[in-house]
Amino acid sequence: MNNDPFKYSVKTDKGERISPSLAVIYAGHQKCEPCHSWGSGIRSHYVLHYVVSGKGSYCADGMTYELGKGDCFLIYPSAEISYRADSLDPWECYWVNFSGSDADYLIGRTGFSHKSPVLANCSEKLPLLMEELLKNSGGADYENLRMTGYMYLILSLLMEYPDREKEKDILSDACRFIKSSYHLPVSVEDIAAAAGVSRSTLFRSFKAEKGISPIEYLTDIRIAKAEKLLEQTDISISAISRSVGYEDNLYFSRVFGKKTGLSPTEYRSSSKPR
Repeated sequence: MNNDPFKYSVKTDKGERISPSLAVIYAGHQKCEPCHSWGSGIRSHYVLHYVVSGKGSYCADGMTYELGKGDCFLIYPSAEISYRADSLDPWECYWVNFSGSDADYLIGRTGFSHKSPVLANCSEKLPLLMEELLKNSGGADYENLRMTGYMYLILSLLMEYPDREKEKDILSDACRFIKSSYHLPVSVEDIAAAAGVSRSTLFRSFKAEKGISPIEYLTDIRIAKAEKLLEQTDISISAISRSVGYEDNLYFSRVFGKKTGLSPTEYRSSSKPR
């Protein structure tokens, strides 16, 4: 078996014109020399790497990740990064640079995030699709479109195999924020920002781990807090409404009734000892 270093790559200057929603800019397959490195620097597009064999390290946002066979790492546009092949067992990788109006949304549906730009044990179908993407390079419009088609398939696999531990981290950050901020006018955007992910990734994490949306979880927390205030205090319903994040007293009463089957006044009466 030949373990000599090699590099095969293709570039296209038509991808973004043919398919502005998702376009392949640059792609390749490389067996690196020992200690081969790049950076520190930034890329102007997304760059996805899949490790076929060997080992290496990837540095992003002050964190260093040790990677091996089956792992993927993503470079975000304008993020300062560096990477380096192992000195004894340098990695062999496929990579693809891509951009487009769909790119942010689709990456947000995968297990990647700025806080966790690495996925372990990815599908073995990924390098096969990357190889097919390379085979369809050539410069013709139909070839560029085929490359885009394979890029969509690659991203669909990454969406299918999310990192479950990262899902739990997202959920933990989001729930912590909700529990400390439920009394404020919190939006989905606020929760997503606190967890450092997109709205779509946040929604997927809640659905996967809790079976409900982030707003449903926020509502559950607010109503649970309202129940305690109704049980343990004599403050007014309007004061309780404001205390759990509802400025509109009537809206609070409707939400409370939908969740509990009782109005706030009825709930208070039923909770008092007879």
